[in-house]
Amino acid sequence: MRSKKAFVVFISLAMVGCAMQPLSEYRPVVDAKRTDMSEFESNLADCRAIAIELQEEYEKRQANEMMTNLIVGALVGGVIGSIAGDSGNYQGRYTRAGAVAGALASASDNAYSEDIVRFGPRRVVDRCMSDRGYRILNDIGRG
Repeated sequence: MRSKKAFVVFISLAMVGCAMQPLSEYRPVVDAKRTDMSEFESNLADCRAIAIELQEEYEKRQANEMMTNLIVGALVGGVIGSIAGDSGNYQGRYTRAGAVAGALASASDNAYSEDIVRFGPRRVVDRCMSDRGYRILNDIGRG
């Protein structure tokens, strides 16, 4: 059980390490001469809050799904390993190897098509600001 938690923590830290800057400091690029900056700051704070909430919900859901996938993968792999090793003296080894292989294979099953995964929460901020009428000058989600 400790190794599963360590794996989840490792993956989480790896994902956080890829972030360029904290979301609380992210600012989409706009033309300051054509923008009411006090209104911009208010809208930016609202959009950041939405993105932070979405990111927290996503990370919680991913952690739950990953743990479920690990358990199911280990069970299925263990059963397959047990069946494969049934005819010899290596059933225990096959069962353990199958469980580990199944857990590792299932851990890579993620929803990589979602914007929050592909582009991060900055894309959510940019879309939110764009929907509020701001013309974002940087690539959406890339800062």
